[in-house]
Amino acid sequence: MTAVPEPLALYEAKALAELGDANALAGVAAGGWSGDPLGPVALVVSTDASTGDIGDGILPADVHEAAGKALAALGFEEDSAFVIASRPRGAETGALAARLRLALEAVDAPLVLALDPLAADDLAAAFGLHGLEPGKPIKAAGRVVGSAGDFVASLGDPRAKGRVWAAMRSVAAAAGHRTQAKRPTDASR
Repeated sequence: MTAVPEPLALYEAKALAELGDANALAGVAAGGWSGDPLGPVALVVSTDASTGDIGDGILPADVHEAAGKALAALGFEEDSAFVIASRPRGAETGALAARLRLALEAVDAPLVLALDPLAADDLAAAFGLHGLEPGKPIKAAGRVVGSAGDFVASLGDPRAKGRVWAAMRSVAAAAGHRTQAKRPTDASR
């Protein structure tokens, strides 16, 4: 008798195959994404920081840590996010929106959050939207999409950090997530 694979393992294999198809569509050999392809949240960043001080392969270590703490404060489990670069190195420019859309459809996260302004523009293009304003969630293709503003720039600016945190809370709330903390502490971000 042949062992039957777990349904979750089959779903993950399907998502990974579709992520490969999305990369192939844009001429990306491999990579351009990291994290949990079955996670409840997808983070979109404009570029792939796959050189230098790396946390998860897409985000620099300090940004990865801060994003993880912000997501934990929103009630997400540690390391449950899928992270994708909307403009990975070597990608064909004309296929970026289609690649991003196919990849996000593959992982099927109910919440998709852009962490920088270019990523927000790319996310809007991928879903045929006119734009994404920080903190103003939009329902698109069965998921909530939104922008946090400029997450990286906010790390060194307490006022900007407050705006980004409010935007993240607003978008997450639209997807049904309730904040677990008022905001990540300065020590955590």
